[in-house]
Amino acid sequence: MTTSLEGSNRISGDEHRVPADSVLHLVREHARLRPHATAVRSPAGALTYGRLWHRVLVLAAALHEAGVRPGDRVALWADRTAGVVGGALAVLALRAAYVPIDPTHPGERVAAVIAGSGPAALLHDHADPAALPALPGRPVIDLSEVADLPAPPERELPRPEDIAYVIFTSGSTGAPKGVLIEHGSLVNYAAWAGSLVGAGGSGSPLFASLGFDLSMTSFWVPLCQGRPLVTVAGLWDQQTIFGPGEEPYGFIKLTPSHARFFEFLAEPPDYRRATRTLMFGGEGLDPELLRSLGDRLDGVRLVNHYGPTETTVGCCAHVFDRGTVPDTPTVPIGRPVWNSRAYVVDEGLRPVRPGSPGELVVAGRAVAAGYLGLDRDERFIDERELGGGPGRAYRTGDLVELRPDGSLLYLGRRDQQLKIAGHRVELGELRHHVLAVPGVADVAFEVVRGPVDTLAAFLLPAAPPADGDAFAETVRTALAASLPSPLVPGELHCVPEIVFNSNGKCDVAATRRLLDSGRPPGGALG
Repeated sequence: MTTSLEGSNRISGDEHRVPADSVLHLVREHARLRPHATAVRSPAGALTYGRLWHRVLVLAAALHEAGVRPGDRVALWADRTAGVVGGALAVLALRAAYVPIDPTHPGERVAAVIAGSGPAALLHDHADPAALPALPGRPVIDLSEVADLPAPPERELPRPEDIAYVIFTSGSTGAPKGVLIEHGSLVNYAAWAGSLVGAGGSGSPLFASLGFDLSMTSFWVPLCQGRPLVTVAGLWDQQTIFGPGEEPYGFIKLTPSHARFFEFLAEPPDYRRATRTLMFGGEGLDPELLRSLGDRLDGVRLVNHYGPTETTVGCCAHVFDRGTVPDTPTVPIGRPVWNSRAYVVDEGLRPVRPGSPGELVVAGRAVAAGYLGLDRDERFIDERELGGGPGRAYRTGDLVELRPDGSLLYLGRRDQQLKIAGHRVELGELRHHVLAVPGVADVAFEVVRGPVDTLAAFLLPAAPPADGDAFAETVRTALAASLPSPLVPGELHCVPEIVFNSNGKCDVAATRRLLDSGRPPGGALG
């Protein structure tokens, strides 16, 4: 991939002709040209592209009969099954948008997504009815019960400006935000990511939740390449992800936290046997982690993938190998996706010089259409404010540095957003939920590094509790009822005060030291 460096702070990705108007066009093409090729491999068996496309048309007809129309949103109970894959494609075939719902999320979070998205229907694949959210007056369709009838005529396929899916992510205001992803952005991303990982190998394993942005690469790239999407039951299923197969996967995408966790197992993965390309995303990538993997990376292409949800899964990447691991604090995030631009600016959106830290702003095809239900958000701006042409741009809140070779180096955050095992944690949302628990006066947070990173919360009770452990357990229970598990702190501690430094910022290290001081209220839940 080539890029151009324009001025002192702007990098442009390739201007590239995208191969189709939507991912659905590509799946249909594979079904026509290679109908017997495997599209989905799951514990239930293999599904060919020809059978998958037939099923998509049948399901789309059933959804239309149930009242779903172009522009609607459809909730998708997102178990990793072949039926759910067909259901997602069927929603797109109606020019509607799917809203993935993680079945492991607590009821309060699911209810917030349902309320925020206003779906016209709910799809699931033989899920337990008791686990499904209530949707009064709207159809709930079990995909496994839709009869496999002769395929109806094809409908008009999506246009680039149609919304493909709405994915909810942690919001700084205390409620999750629904990010609107257009078909033109999704197919641009899938084709670009496919060019990074290459066309060889046996598809990719899908082991992350479809409600988690990390999964979108492993979901859409194989399908757009005409290769198998392999569903994996669990996030930590080492045998299926890394076990020997007939041939290595074309690529595996995981977070650095996943890789660190697998290194603590009795038999760490041999990536040479498992995959041709190893893609990292969701967190900063430490070069020392790669060095610790040693010769198990020999011959494996490495990709450091970067991008917030608002930039359609990913907007920058750096391709390298074991022999070219850089001597930098983190592995560079590289250069922009096709048909997109990256700016490095100060708080006033003025360009900063190469080698100086600045906020990364992304513009062009990668940028999402905005947030559902919000006409304007301060993070979405017009590219003309950056000196470019008219169009959408997104302020990422990430600090980067433009290196002499024209690549970008990730430096951290401008705000209080954190990443835990690749999941975005907006401290504004988390703080909102903690302070809503009766008896909590204030709270501070800290990331605890380990085989799997976790979050620690330091609770300041409104009054000294009789039992600090019991109070912490009450807070944990309340958070677990309303937040996805990655957002629930793994440690909760009661402290007598939250310490602030002379600049008015929370001094987490000093606050943690209070735990050893013996000052009441004591107590910890780890």
